[in-house]
Amino acid sequence: MKRTIAAGLSAALLCGMVVPAFAADTKTATNTTGTTQTQLTAPVKLTFDKLEETVRQNNVTIKANNNTVLSAEKTDVSDRYMESYFQLSEQISSYRKQIKELQKTLKELGTDKENAGLRKTLESQISILQRNLAAAEASYKNLDDDEDDAEEDQEKTVDHTRRQMQNAADEICLSAENTYISLRGMKYTLNQTNRSIQQLDRNIATVQKQVKLGMTGVNTLKSLQAQRESAVAGKASLTTQVEALTNTLAIQCGYTTGTQIETSDLPVVTAEQVTSIDYNKDLAEALKNSYAIYSKEYAMQTASDDYENNKTNTLYAYQAAKIDRDAQKESTTASFRKLYTDLQEKQTALAAADADLAQAKKTFTVSQVQYTRGMISKMAYTDALDTFTTAQETEVAARIDLLTAYNTYQWAKRGVITATT
Repeated sequence: MKRTIAAGLSAALLCGMVVPAFAADTKTATNTTGTTQTQLTAPVKLTFDKLEETVRQNNVTIKANNNTVLSAEKTDVSDRYMESYFQLSEQISSYRKQIKELQKTLKELGTDKENAGLRKTLESQISILQRNLAAAEASYKNLDDDEDDAEEDQEKTVDHTRRQMQNAADEICLSAENTYISLRGMKYTLNQTNRSIQQLDRNIATVQKQVKLGMTGVNTLKSLQAQRESAVAGKASLTTQVEALTNTLAIQCGYTTGTQIETSDLPVVTAEQVTSIDYNKDLAEALKNSYAIYSKEYAMQTASDDYENNKTNTLYAYQAAKIDRDAQKESTTASFRKLYTDLQEKQTALAAADADLAQAKKTFTVSQVQYTRGMISKMAYTDALDTFTTAQETEVAARIDLLTAYNTYQWAKRGVITATT
């Protein structure tokens, strides 16, 4: 507080943004909002375990939000009270000085009857000045209380802003991790599509020979050719999606569109990690950290403060806010339970995919031996290989689904349960 200061300098707001240094070659670019982004001329290598750190350091929105928090923290509400303090201090000092001078004059007049009229006038003036002094001192005290209230409100505003920006950053990080997982998943989907096209090419070649020999009809060949055209179109669509996801991930990491991104393998979620989960403990943590619940509690506290400070004469707003808070707790609990159930289902699906893969591997191993000994045809061997490859891809897809569910569950424990989860 600055109750005795007549003037002061306003706190400077931090508005610049620091562009981080990168190991790769870089150049800068400015987006439509005037914010500097980093454009890399060499590929950027990203790993899932370091992705959140990268996003928090470089994401343009997060950096802007951090500046918003810094600005809020540097705001000094006492500045707007300084002039009032100064004016009231001057008035109080003036009243006290005048009263003191008049009381001195009154004392010097003595008790002579001839000065009775003058003494009465001076006493009246002193009385008026004393009332003015009391009013000024009361205003000063009220101003003091108002400043205390304003500073308390400012602290709440800063805390609320900080929590808002933290939640926004968390959601951006979660979104970036989902993008990363999706991008890696596209690789396996593309591999599966390429394998399907190769399999169709083999089948088409076989059926073409069969058509020439009159062993099958032309419609069978046309059907296979149509399937191949559809698969090729699907591959083109997947390639476009990969490019879009790459650009999205680049922006989320603070780079410009067009930046080359190299992603590493995804982490593996083990069965032990899933089975060791303590749902009740995790739920308590999620409810404690939930931003959605916090925002409802903030509204409830605001309504309570308004009633206490006579800004409103009814408790209805507080009661309504309390109902909203309780409803949000129930909603968050239900959402978290759904995430937990989904995680268990994904673990079960992976176990089934692992079992299918083990069986497909055994069958393929037998087929390899049979093919080597001339016991089966190349087509039968290739079919067994396709089945084994499909089982591998299914198992990989199940692992990706489990990682997504597990990662989402972990973020929910940290208080981030978004509509997309």
